[in-house]
Amino acid sequence: MSYLDRILLVIFSIVSLAGAVGLFLLGLLGFSPISIVSQYPWYIYAIVIAIVWFVLGLRFLFYRIGSTDVDYVVLPGEFGNIRISFETIRQLANRTGKTVKGVSEFDTRVRNGQQGIWLAIRVRVLADMDLNAMSKEIQVQVKEYVEQTTGVTVERVTVHIAELASQTAKVSKAWVD
Repeated sequence: MSYLDRILLVIFSIVSLAGAVGLFLLGLLGFSPISIVSQYPWYIYAIVIAIVWFVLGLRFLFYRIGSTDVDYVVLPGEFGNIRISFETIRQLANRTGKTVKGVSEFDTRVRNGQQGIWLAIRVRVLADMDLNAMSKEIQVQVKEYVEQTTGVTVERVTVHIAELASQTAKVSKAWVD
């Protein structure tokens, strides 16, 4: 969320809180320019709506408090915990994925899963490749390499083939026998 969005959310929350307090007081005290609000069932409705509006305003005001975005994996070690950042795991996956034949560009996103991590991979490939076989090879190689080097369980590897790369984008490698 950008700073502008956060500022607008705080302003909206404060206005909502003020409106909710005002509506609550109108319903509770029975002062209203509209005579229907001061009648029996309507002032109860106004009080209930004001309370709900107030709770929503508080929720949006304190939106980011209490939410922890963990960007690392914690592994138990012999002398204490070991933390491996998602950025490190992303770099390891990218390094492995770029070695697969036919891959032009490779980018990985790392998320927490239930018992491990999820890897979402975005690939740009060269034309005339077997995309199904390449995707399976990417999944296997990245999963094995990340699990082997970090010791973290990889639950899921999702491959998204975004587009075909132009032929001039990648210089063909000379293979030496």
